[in-house]
Amino acid sequence: MRKSRKITFLILTLFFLLVSIQSFAQSSLLIKGKVIDAETKELLPFASIGIEGTSIGTASNSEGYFEFKVSSNWKERNIVCSFVGYKTFKIRISEADTYSKAGQLVFEMQPAESLKAVTISSKRIPKVEKIMKQVIKNLSTNYPQKPYNADFFYREYLKDSTAYVRLVEAALNVYDKRSYVPIIYNYKNKATGMIEIKNIEEEYFVQVRERRASYDYSKSRKNNFYIDVEYGTKYNWLRKQQFIFDKEMYEKFDYELINLTSLGGKTVYEIAFSYNGTIDRFRKLKGKVFVNEEDYAVLQLHFSYLPVGTMGGYNSEERYGYNIYLENEEHFYFKKYGEEENAKYLVSYQSLRSTEKYYESSEAFEESVSEYFVEQLTVDVNLENPTPQELQDASKLKEVKYNPLFWESYNVLADSPLNLKIKEDLEKRQSLEKQFEIGK
Repeated sequence: MRKSRKITFLILTLFFLLVSIQSFAQSSLLIKGKVIDAETKELLPFASIGIEGTSIGTASNSEGYFEFKVSSNWKERNIVCSFVGYKTFKIRISEADTYSKAGQLVFEMQPAESLKAVTISSKRIPKVEKIMKQVIKNLSTNYPQKPYNADFFYREYLKDSTAYVRLVEAALNVYDKRSYVPIIYNYKNKATGMIEIKNIEEEYFVQVRERRASYDYSKSRKNNFYIDVEYGTKYNWLRKQQFIFDKEMYEKFDYELINLTSLGGKTVYEIAFSYNGTIDRFRKLKGKVFVNEEDYAVLQLHFSYLPVGTMGGYNSEERYGYNIYLENEEHFYFKKYGEEENAKYLVSYQSLRSTEKYYESSEAFEESVSEYFVEQLTVDVNLENPTPQELQDASKLKEVKYNPLFWESYNVLADSPLNLKIKEDLEKRQSLEKQFEIGK
């Protein structure tokens, strides 16, 4: 009898969940458009887009287009779009919906006033080393120092030579217990004298709520169900306080203040950095960081490096060879979340592009070049009342089945020519929808 009640309860829970998802899909508005420079008409990629007064948001994709699903109850709220170097754009949701339905929604971003009058050599501009020192000093006030929850849209895809061969998308829920609390590192290996990064306890707990995946047509076919659940923290130098954000390590880099721009009327420093040596598994690190003059928070972080070593080894039974890393590049965009007085900066969008040479076997040395891509978009953040959770058992990942109703109401990165190319390549054998249903 008790078992029967439990089964009935589970069936009812699932029913109401499906009804609520379907209800939201029917009552939500799909806001579709593009973000452009008002003067040049150039499309602006990865612009931050959100609902004013909330932590709900999205971003324009790599082509400058966006899709945003919002509740119809929020028609009188505003959508806010921001991008470094431009004035903030604001529009009422009801008005945006009207333009969107007509296929005419365009966020025309006005370039901010020129800062050329304030030259980089001016005495008003601090030296770049002092700027970076202040960035490190303000880490504890600009970024969360206590646990929080976040919802992410995760996308991973793989390209072998000229064709895309794998796609995985997921809705992730994270409980970041450690958050951005400062870490003390011991970089130098006393035995070898090499600079190494000691592993730390991440306390970054991820649950995969929903997932959809194509079949894996890659040559290695090792990762059909693979989702890098640690991606959100793995390369986030700010959260780890590594490299240019570490009190000792930052002095080893070369810096140059290359531009002054603005965001929301506030001055932003654009700083280039580089390190030609080897740090742990990274060689020839170089990139740019955008720093807000008002609070010395990082707004954007872009870097590339040459990884050290190879991945994998030849396996005659599964018939895969090994990879040699060529170059990785990472991109991070940050914005404030939470109530104004307690707002903190977090990643709003991040991406990885990794290029590798793949060898078919240890004997034949048949070479091909693969490109591996990961994107992660922050959909919502809860800083005030986070709910603790454990890390999902990797073996349970295959049990997360494709739910088309969920994806109808979930915010993802908008389609673009790149997405259409991925779909075209993957559908040469079977429709993508069918592949999602099969669960490969």
